[in-house]
Amino acid sequence: MPQPANLLLGKLDPQHTAHPFPDVVLNPEGQHVPLDPAKSTLRPPPPQLAADSAPRATIRVSATSFRDGRRCAFTVLSALRRARHPDRLRISVVDQALDGEDRCLATYCELARAEFAAATSQSECPYGDQIVVDEQDARKARGPVIPRHYAQMLVRDDDEFCLGVDVHSVFTTDWDVYLIKDWLEAENEMGVISTYVHHAADAVIAPNGDNTPYEHTPHICDSKVGGHGIPSNEGATIIHNATRPNLQSKWGARFSFSKCHSERRVKFDPHADWMLDGEEFSHAALMWMSGYDFYSPSRYGQVVYFNYTFNPIAVTWDKEEVTEKMDRSLEEETAANRVKLHIGQPFEGNTNTKEFDKYTVSERNKARTLQQFLEFTGVSYSGKGNWTHRCHQLHWVPYAHPDVVETLVPGWRQEEVPKVPTPISDANVERTELKKLEECLYHGTCDQLATLSNGLCWDGMMHGVPIAINLFLIFGFTFYFLVARRRRVGVRATAFAQDVKVRATAFAQDVKECEP
Repeated sequence: MPQPANLLLGKLDPQHTAHPFPDVVLNPEGQHVPLDPAKSTLRPPPPQLAADSAPRATIRVSATSFRDGRRCAFTVLSALRRARHPDRLRISVVDQALDGEDRCLATYCELARAEFAAATSQSECPYGDQIVVDEQDARKARGPVIPRHYAQMLVRDDDEFCLGVDVHSVFTTDWDVYLIKDWLEAENEMGVISTYVHHAADAVIAPNGDNTPYEHTPHICDSKVGGHGIPSNEGATIIHNATRPNLQSKWGARFSFSKCHSERRVKFDPHADWMLDGEEFSHAALMWMSGYDFYSPSRYGQVVYFNYTFNPIAVTWDKEEVTEKMDRSLEEETAANRVKLHIGQPFEGNTNTKEFDKYTVSERNKARTLQQFLEFTGVSYSGKGNWTHRCHQLHWVPYAHPDVVETLVPGWRQEEVPKVPTPISDANVERTELKKLEECLYHGTCDQLATLSNGLCWDGMMHGVPIAINLFLIFGFTFYFLVARRRRVGVRATAFAQDVKVRATAFAQDVKECEP
C-alpha cells in the first residue's frame, strides 16, 4: 500500500531502513501560514526570479578540498558535464594540499580535455575560464569553517544562485534546471535548500547521468549536544514522496542552495579554528536571524549525491604530522567559545573577539531574534540537552524587524496584504498571488463568493436564467484558471481570476437581494 505524500518516516540506518515517527504527516501547502492568528496573513517575500528567466540564471558552485584533489576534479567535471547550461556555471574551489599531491584544477583539466574535446575549443582546459581556485598549503589548515570563508570571498556581485557542496559530490543530468525549479517551488526569496544528501548509488544514477531519485528525501530536524556542548545536527530523518520543499529548522553545510545574497550577507567566521561539530548550528543561527529559511528538497530536487567512499588522507587535517599548530587545545577552546558567543550560549574560559562584529549579526541587521531561533529549533541552553525535536510540520516565522528584508527585496513589504492581485507581467509571475486566488476560489472566500454555497434564490425564470448563466461563467473561468496555473500561464490566469472575482461578487449581491 503506498504511503501518504509527505509522510515523515524517521531516521535511516545503514541498511536504509526507516525508524518511524508515528503519525507525522507534513503539509507544505500551509507551511508559510504563521501560527500566530494575528499574523496569519503574512507571507515570506516571493522569489525575485521570473520563471522564463530561470534558464539564464548563473550558478556559483563552491567546494573546499583538503588533500582530495582527484575527487574534487571529478566533482567539477560532473557539474559541468551534466548541467544543461554549463556555460552559466561558475566554479570556486579552495584547494588545500601538500607539495606533490594532486591539485583539483590541474587534475580537472587533464580529465576535461578528453571529456569535452569535441564540445569546446578550449583545448588546454575546457571551461577553465569559468573556474577559479584558491590553492593553499594544507599544513596551515585549521578545520572546515575557514576554507568555507575563503570560498565565499570568490562569490561575485553578479552571481545569481550559489550552491555549496562537498568535493566528493556526483551531479545528475540537468541538475541546474531541476535545482532552480525546486527553489522556485519553495516560494521564498530567502529560501535555502539544504540537506544531507544520499549516497551516489548505481540504482539512482545511470551511466549517462540520468537520475531516478529516491522516494525518500533527507530532512534535518533534530539536534544533539555536540563538541564543547555546542548544539549540533542529528542525522537526517526522511520524508516519503516529498512533492515540494519542506520547511525545516536546521541547515547542513554539505549541500546548500540559495540566492547568492545569502553568501554575501552572512559570512563564515575565519576565526573559528578547528570547529567541526556545531559549526552548522551556529551558521544556521546567523542565517535565520538575517532572514533566511531552510527547506529540505523535494524528491525531484535530489539532483546531487555524494561519493561516501573513504579517503584516509582527506581526514588528516587534525593530525600532528600534517598541520602546523601553535597550541591546538587553546585554539580550539577560544574558537568554541567564540561560536558560543555568536549564538548566545554561556561559556567559561577564554575567547577570541577579533573582528567579531564583522562576522556576527548586529542588532540593526537582525530580521529575527536569537530567542525566536532557539524556539524554532527546539534548543534551550538550560539543562543537559533535553531538547525538543522539530520533526513535525513547521510554520514560517514572520520577521520581528521586517525592514531588514524589505531593504533587500525591493517592493516587498511584510505588512502589505493586498485585497486584489497586483499586476503581473510576463517577466515576473507572482506565484503567491496566484496561490491566494486559487485558495479563495477553492474555499469560496473571495469576498461574497461563499454565498454561492449557502443556498441560491431561484425565484422564477427571471432570476433562474441569469443565475444559471453566471454559474456557467464563474465555474468555467475557475476551471480555466486552475488549469492555467498548473501550466504556469500566469498572466492569463490572473486576468480570468480577476474577472471571476468581479462576476462572483456581483452575482452574490444579486442573490442576497432576492432573499426573503
